[in-house]
Order: sequence, then C-alpha cells, then structure tokens
Amino acid sequence: MPPGETRQTAIAAPGRVALVTGAAAGIGAACARGLAADGFRVALADIDRAGLDLLAGDIGAPACAVGMDISDESSVRAGFDAAEAWGGPVSVLVCCAGIMSGDMPGDMPGDGAGPTPLDRMALADWQSTFSVNADGTFLCMREMLGRRRASPVDEGRIITLSSAAAQLGGYRGDAAYVASKAAIIGLTKIAARQAAEFGITVNCIAPGPVETPMFDRMMPPEAVPGLTQHIPLGRIGGVEDVASAVRFLAGTQAGWITGATLDVNGGYRMQ
Repeated sequence: MPPGETRQTAIAAPGRVALVTGAAAGIGAACARGLAADGFRVALADIDRAGLDLLAGDIGAPACAVGMDISDESSVRAGFDAAEAWGGPVSVLVCCAGIMSGDMPGDMPGDGAGPTPLDRMALADWQSTFSVNADGTFLCMREMLGRRRASPVDEGRIITLSSAAAQLGGYRGDAAYVASKAAIIGLTKIAARQAAEFGITVNCIAPGPVETPMFDRMMPPEAVPGLTQHIPLGRIGGVEDVASAVRFLAGTQAGWITGATLDVNGGYRMQ
C-alpha cells in the first residue's frame, strides 16, 4: 500500500486512536485486535497491503489500514498524517514492526544451530536490521512526540517491543538483531524522561519465545521441545500473551508506569 494511503472499513467507532506498526501479522495484529476490543480506533500500519486488508476487514469499523514503511522518514510522516486525518490525534503508539537479519534457523538452546557469527556478518545485514528495528522505532517515536508537543492528548502512551534476546545477549538472534533490540530498551528510557512533560508514558515489552511467523521461520519444529525445557511455565508464548501486556500499558490503569521494561517470557529470563 503506498505511504499515506488508507483503507477505511466503516465509520470509526468513538474512542482514542492507537497506531500499531507491524500490524499485518503476528504480535502487531494481535495488539490491534485487542486494542480495538478495548474501544480504540486502530490505525493498522505496515508495508504488507494484503495482510492489512485482511485484518482491517476482520476488525471492521474501528480499523483503518495505513501504508507505512517505518524505515522511511517521509513514509512515517505520511502514515501519521493519514491516521490522524481518519481518526484524530494518535494517543497510543505501539511499535511492533521488526525484522531478524537472515533466515537461518534460530539459535535458542536446544535447537542445534547458532546465529550468524559476528565476524561473518555483512554490514548491509547489520544496517538493514537496524533501519527497521532501531531507526524505525525512533522515527515513529519522534513523529508521535512532535505531534503531541503541538497537540497534546490525555493518557498518551508509547509502547515499544524489544526482546529477551537483547537482555540475554543471544539465543535467538544474531548480533544485528540483538543489538537493535537492545537499542530499543535504551531509547525507551530516554523517551520516557522526555515524554513526561507531555503526560505521555513510554514503556517497553521484552517478549521471550513467542509463536509468530518469524518464530516459525527461524525455529524448526523439532527444536521446540528442547526450547520449552528452558521456560519454567513449559510452553512457547502466544501473540495474545504479548498483546495482553500491551493492552494493560495502553490503558488508564497504567498511568504511573513509565520507563519500564516488562518481561513477557514465561520465566525464560528471571532477574
């Protein structure tokens, strides 16, 4: 879908506007569904036109499909323009879009494979991963905060997605993925300090192993039993596990939580 183009399914229901990146599938789609169920009007942002159309049609009235490439500055601006022309000021930004460099098997304990060695990683792979995961999160945050400086909202929220891999230094992703997801944790903290003057909270969620299209590409089915042995709750996470945490942080009950990183991992990483 071209940047800034929208596809509205029906007249939007009353409620605050949430913009969810990476909404066409996986965690992003689950977050969009959940926020719509909570009464938000949801702008679904992604580069995947087919996925957006399917989800927007499924959600119905409270949804608007917005073409957005988060690694492109002008596309992010145009996407916010389209979302706000449709529903009004964005109150909640959920940054779910992300990629993992390479398409090799994952490297969690028990799967028998490892990440791309650092000394063999191409600079282009490093940069393309950062352009989406870190730069894309920055561009969306910057756009959100600039707009809310000019036009404040009540109960503003920014929610970012990191990974347990960033906290552990590996297991699943290679160096580019781990470092880009670690950057998001630091970015969330400085953004929380600076967004406080606008009454906006900024928090991060660090999921552990979650069954998504990305997980399925990277993790051979035969490796899953070995992985679950490292998770105290004994199962791979579902997208709804992460979406539930997003819905909590987006709600009014989380108004005094900011700068936090919430682990959603079944006990995979305990401090």
